[in-house]
Amino acid sequence: MKKLVLTALCLASVNVSAAMILGFGAEVDYYNPTASGDFNYQTTTTRFNEQSESGYQIGLYLEHPVPLFPNIRLDFTPESSFSGSDGAGGTNKVSLDQIDITPYYEILDNVVDLDIGVTFKVLEGKVEGTLNQEFSEVIPMAYLGAGINLVGTSLRIAGDVRYIEYGGDSLSDSRIKAIWSINKMVQVQGGYRYETLKINDRFDINSNVVIEGPFIGMGVTF
Repeated sequence: MKKLVLTALCLASVNVSAAMILGFGAEVDYYNPTASGDFNYQTTTTRFNEQSESGYQIGLYLEHPVPLFPNIRLDFTPESSFSGSDGAGGTNKVSLDQIDITPYYEILDNVVDLDIGVTFKVLEGKVEGTLNQEFSEVIPMAYLGAGINLVGTSLRIAGDVRYIEYGGDSLSDSRIKAIWSINKMVQVQGGYRYETLKINDRFDINSNVVIEGPFIGMGVTF
């Protein structure tokens, strides 16, 4: 009987410890981006007019205690649509969906956090106007995330960068934000996101585009 009780206590202890080091989080932001520059897909030309668009972005992450396996983060930016001139007096609309799948390792986890990994960006787009066309690409990118807790406060500054450059082409996606913890589970946050898409005749795309804008939202952690 004593052995049974001790075994049960040990199992309970392991389960409690695992619960303490297994982390899950979710965040949702209102996002207000603008697009500038030129985007050409196949025979379609679009010059963006820097008009602001309303949208949102969602982030999910799971961290676990197994050293050999990476943590995982998923980021969704559902359809963001930007209008622009087609160069012939008409208007095109370019819509982009982004899904970022990021396995990463936590290098530091204290007052300062540091994560490194790889992002697989699933980029799906649609051009509507003179011609209606669709495209889809999966692009691997280096990932770096960092954060610092402001000691003595409930504030935290965090940011991340996704980047790839090859043969003169480059793609970047970076964010910086301030996070205020209301309690151990709920946070509010605000920040800025900056994306660049510089492609010269790859994937049938010629592009020199900047998408940027502020965001504000909230998150929960478990």
